[in-house]
Amino acid sequence: MQYKIKTDPKRMIGKRPNLSAQNSVADEIVTAFTSQQEQPIVPLSPVEPGKPSPWGKIFSIIGAALVFAPFAIPAVLMMISSINGYNAPFLMYPFLVLGYRLYALVGGIVLYLAARKVKAFRKTVGWIALVNFVVAVPLYIIAVWYNLSSDPAALATDTMRILTAASMIASVLCMIALLALSVLLIIQAFKKKPKEAIVESN
Repeated sequence: MQYKIKTDPKRMIGKRPNLSAQNSVADEIVTAFTSQQEQPIVPLSPVEPGKPSPWGKIFSIIGAALVFAPFAIPAVLMMISSINGYNAPFLMYPFLVLGYRLYALVGGIVLYLAARKVKAFRKTVGWIALVNFVVAVPLYIIAVWYNLSSDPAALATDTMRILTAASMIASVLCMIALLALSVLLIIQAFKKKPKEAIVESN
């Protein structure tokens, strides 16, 4: 003989002692947050920092040498000419500096790489190097145009003179600024950094 028992879950009432009480989502969040707040504060201890990357020092030295070259080479040439009896006027010095400013253009890029490695003066070096490149472009265009023109005297207008003079002055100022920043980057690259701190885990 078989018996079939039919039950309706909707009509089941009463408590089931074998089930644990369920918490709401809000209660679970509060409980987790409270448990994290009650954890003890782990002390910090100084440790020796890792070996820093040498590229910051290397780039800063190379960039400083490249930026310093346009100022050093004309000075040496003028000293040699003076020793040989050919005294060049001092007003020629800025024009001689501009003649070697390709070194400064490359040096600006190297200094920007150094600034990124050292993590100092990144925006300042980047903008000055960019402006130095931009103001150098008109002079190169005028020089090429002057050499390819059949009538170079026709290019000697007032507009060309003003544009050339403004480009030369801005380029010299950018080169001086890069020279000063190269010294600051070298100081920053070789500056001793304080010890770092890490969290001790039990």
